[in-house]
Amino acid sequence: MSTVLHPLLKDARAVLFDAGGTLVHPDWLRLARIAECVTGRTFAPEDMRRMLYEVLRGVDRSISEGNNPVAHTQRPGWLFHDMFCALGVDEESCERMSSPMLAEHERHHLWCEMDRQAPAVIAELKRAGLLVGIISNTEDGRARETIEEIVDQFDLLVDSFVVGFRKPDARIFQYALEQLQVAPGEAVYVGDSYGHDVLGAERARLRAILLDPLDIYEGSDCARIH
Repeated sequence: MSTVLHPLLKDARAVLFDAGGTLVHPDWLRLARIAECVTGRTFAPEDMRRMLYEVLRGVDRSISEGNNPVAHTQRPGWLFHDMFCALGVDEESCERMSSPMLAEHERHHLWCEMDRQAPAVIAELKRAGLLVGIISNTEDGRARETIEEIVDQFDLLVDSFVVGFRKPDARIFQYALEQLQVAPGEAVYVGDSYGHDVLGAERARLRAILLDPLDIYEGSDCARIH
């Protein structure tokens, strides 16, 4: 992930990021161990990663069509549940995975693998004089835990569970801009979900960049980075 020289940053005063899937990633090995204990199957990190993005793309498609699956996406562990179902795990086994997965998540956040490039990207943006913030959808108000090692680099952290608005609701973007005292046209939002991040940011009149590491959104109408 590198946004430092992206043309959309011209004249920007602030860059806002999604957290999960953008700055931090799941602990694939812990997820695979939980799944193996329940199903007896082994899952490769690269297969889980690709399927997770495919699940997100399905949600994005729903949002693009005017639907917003808020109730489903507020369910704790929904994304991993849907990912394993999409990988061919039966519904009963996916449900049986829920308890050990939530227990492991409570012990230590499952979204805990910092993107290798993120610290350097954030540092470079700060050196360029830009305000840097996070807008994250969570089911439990624990966004800060996911970026604890670099949290002091950010000027703002907005957790949907705390403020009561979730992406793609334009209000959560507007709230962040008000806190930073930045106009919509002066801000860029970077995230890995077309529906939640790109459409939400654009509705709030921010510029948006889609993080698309697997080229799933090739041919889309938005700016993309890998």
